[in-house]
Amino acid sequence: MDVLKLIDDIQQRDREIGAFVAFAKSTSSPIDGQFQAKNAENALQDWTFAVKSNIAVAGLAHTAGIGGYRDRIASEDAFCVARLRAAGAGIIGTVNMEEAALGAVTSNPHFGKTHNPLRHGYTAGGSSGGSAAAVAARMVRAALGTDTMGSCRIPAAYCGVVGFKPSYGRISMRGVEPLSRRLDHVGILANTATDVRDVFAVLDSFDANDAGARRYNAKHETSVKPVRLAVLDEASRAGLDADVRRDYEGALDQIAGAGYQLTERAVDQAKLAAARRAGLLICEAELSVTLADLLAKDDGGVSANLRKLIAFGAAKSAADISNAHAAIDATAAVLREQLSDVDAVCWPTAPQTAFAFSAPVPANQADFTCLANFTGAPAISLPMPCAPSNMPSGLQLMMASGEDEALLNLAEMLATIVESNRRNANNKT
Repeated sequence: MDVLKLIDDIQQRDREIGAFVAFAKSTSSPIDGQFQAKNAENALQDWTFAVKSNIAVAGLAHTAGIGGYRDRIASEDAFCVARLRAAGAGIIGTVNMEEAALGAVTSNPHFGKTHNPLRHGYTAGGSSGGSAAAVAARMVRAALGTDTMGSCRIPAAYCGVVGFKPSYGRISMRGVEPLSRRLDHVGILANTATDVRDVFAVLDSFDANDAGARRYNAKHETSVKPVRLAVLDEASRAGLDADVRRDYEGALDQIAGAGYQLTERAVDQAKLAAARRAGLLICEAELSVTLADLLAKDDGGVSANLRKLIAFGAAKSAADISNAHAAIDATAAVLREQLSDVDAVCWPTAPQTAFAFSAPVPANQADFTCLANFTGAPAISLPMPCAPSNMPSGLQLMMASGEDEALLNLAEMLATIVESNRRNANNKT
């Protein structure tokens, strides 16, 4: 593989998108030779990856989207990046993100905007917007992001790719700049559910040096149809934008037609929205501690907007923070209720599609995605069929914590159904 030519080509293509913030160097870098697989057995030999800039890549700035960390060079790879390299993967570079991973737009005051590859001037989502854009633009085969309340799955939905958040502790967080240690997960973005599965197989390795690492008992793998899915009832669909609702109901028709059993269930979206706000408060409060040194300076290393958000969290009392954790704990009952007598939850990923940078930011972007982070459950977003002139939307699947393999099996099966119908629809237009 000609590394220089590959990177030069990506740099040219990225000028209009703004996904990347730093590229691997072919000389004087600890990552020299990364494209040479150690042996032919390596699972990800010759795969190319982009890595969110809050995940350490040796020799590149570990910025987490924060201007004050622009010159903080990682001395070693994060555990997940080291696993990719050991499997023969090539790290092309690090990609843009929301400042400190707090937000869902990827309009970074220090590193610029990441445009949706499907429509310039529109968000790629966030905070892993650069990861989703790099995959959607086919600049890399796969990417790593982080997901705290939907930060991989929302960009995946907006950019028309697959985004996966595993069960809590399945992928090591060592070497990742934290937003919330309770809610953070490393996530995977790719163009197919099969590619996501292959990457997860490499990254799913217990790290004894990661305090959040978890071992899960082997669970059943969903292979027998019909599989029972919990879907939004009529009242719960009322808050969806028209395009998302149309895509969702069309996808459900296709899935039901393939023999899956759909059970409509109400969702207390007000409860989820309250929990989402509680999660945001916890993130803000934690950042007031982890970024304390930068916040003590007045040199522009942290934007005024982020300072304002952090100050809000820092001003809250211990009782406020305790109540926020209690609101998150209460969502475990929501997931148990949804999963009662079914195999998986099947919701839209976000209530809307990607929007223009000039438009107001919807407050409810993470209302459907936050549940998986709060409960530690695995979740994946698949692109749904949509009209050729429309922006894509995502279909989110969730299972109980530890059911990652079963979820990925289901995702592959449903992706085949949905993709087949999408191609048929496009052929008729």
